[in-house]
Amino acid sequence: MKKVGSIIFVFLLAIGLTACGQTSEKSGNGGTKERTVVFATEPAIAPFSFKENGQLKGFDIEIVQEIAKEKHYKVKWREMKFDGLITSLQSKQVDGGVAAITIRDDRKKVIDFTEPYYQSGLVLVTKKESAIKSLKDLKGKMIVAKQGSSGLEKANELKAKYGANVKILEDEPTLYMDVEKGRADALVNDLPFVMSKIHSGTASQLKIVGKKLTTEDYGIAIAKDEPQLLKDFNDGLAELKKNGKYDQLYEKYFGTKPK
Repeated sequence: MKKVGSIIFVFLLAIGLTACGQTSEKSGNGGTKERTVVFATEPAIAPFSFKENGQLKGFDIEIVQEIAKEKHYKVKWREMKFDGLITSLQSKQVDGGVAAITIRDDRKKVIDFTEPYYQSGLVLVTKKESAIKSLKDLKGKMIVAKQGSSGLEKANELKAKYGANVKILEDEPTLYMDVEKGRADALVNDLPFVMSKIHSGTASQLKIVGKKLTTEDYGIAIAKDEPQLLKDFNDGLAELKKNGKYDQLYEKYFGTKPK
């Protein structure tokens, strides 16, 4: 009987261990156990990412959080300057990043991007009473742009083509202040940021000159060698667009439905 009892005990123990082994350890791909991922952002680029009462808010923030909830991720946010985002992703200090990051070929060599979630473009901005009416009027003028941004690349192109000067600044709010205070003649920045500033009244002295300089797509940045994370965020983004949640967030932050 002892021998039979021992066999039964071992059998039951094996069943118990098998059952424990079936507890989901999967993360991100529909499993029940959350994987914690670290996402970087710059919290000074409303309406995409900003602080309100000490809490991170914005279109980018909510897009990531909605996808993470759908795909069983827990997001920890790390705040930093924009020019540190790509480096942090490249060195694997963070798993992902959002801060209205333009999808560019040079960046795709060192990090991955999801499919685009927002179409933007760069614009030239001056004071309302400025003598700058077209790009040809930039000769000898001072353009400000943010460090590490696509706006800086375009400003340097305008410098080479039209004989302008370029000054680099570290954060977005200072761009508008420099132009308003007369320390610079123009700035180059993303259209949604400019529109948000002008419409909110915080940059009411400024205007957009001409048409968009570029058309750009923003993507959620993902560190290299994270194929499952990239797939989950691509799938999650597609689901948000399909179920209407994307449209709701877009209208919440931009006041209109996506075209």
